[in-house]
Amino acid sequence: MNILRFQVNTPVEVALASPRGKLIQGRYGDRMLFQLTDGRFMYVPPVVATMIEELAIAPGQHFELCKTQLKKGQRPSIEWALKRIDPEPPRDEVEGAASEPETPLERDLRMSAEIANARKAANEVPREITAIPDDAIPPFAPMANGNTAATIKDGNKPPLPSTKLEHALKTAISAAYNAEKYGTELGYVVRFDADAIKSMAITVLINMSEGGRR
Repeated sequence: MNILRFQVNTPVEVALASPRGKLIQGRYGDRMLFQLTDGRFMYVPPVVATMIEELAIAPGQHFELCKTQLKKGQRPSIEWALKRIDPEPPRDEVEGAASEPETPLERDLRMSAEIANARKAANEVPREITAIPDDAIPPFAPMANGNTAATIKDGNKPPLPSTKLEHALKTAISAAYNAEKYGTELGYVVRFDADAIKSMAITVLINMSEGGRR
């Protein structure tokens, strides 16, 4: 049997294979026999067994045991000291600590990161067409051939001819701007992107072509 020998005033770290020891009676007094997790055995006085029970030392839990020699009067005496070695915190406690409320500094850092990510995402989105104010779009006047021409108000310059495509694009932009403005007044936000403007311009161009044929 592999017996652990305790040296005086030398702490030894041990772990029990079983929390219950076996009482051994001998000519030098009673002893408690414990089996350790490393396969060894140790003999200790019953007082050590009492301390193990009082501290609720579990199997496999490491603790420090020291055989201390003290001098009381003319004769030295032996006392045993037991010290629990705190194990690593359970995993659920570690996870619980990670889920604690964040500090003000952590909250500010998180919000700053979210704002930066939002700005980055916004820069990656294609820009919408800027609406053109009503007073920036010249009024359209019908032409003799059915087309329209923009009337230029400055001086006596003759109006420049307008193509059907140009008229369709301007009409679509003007319609989108007025629709967005009207929606804002009603509290209903609507935005037209480049694809929507292009689709409306194509529709206007088709209607203009069909009207000319009729």
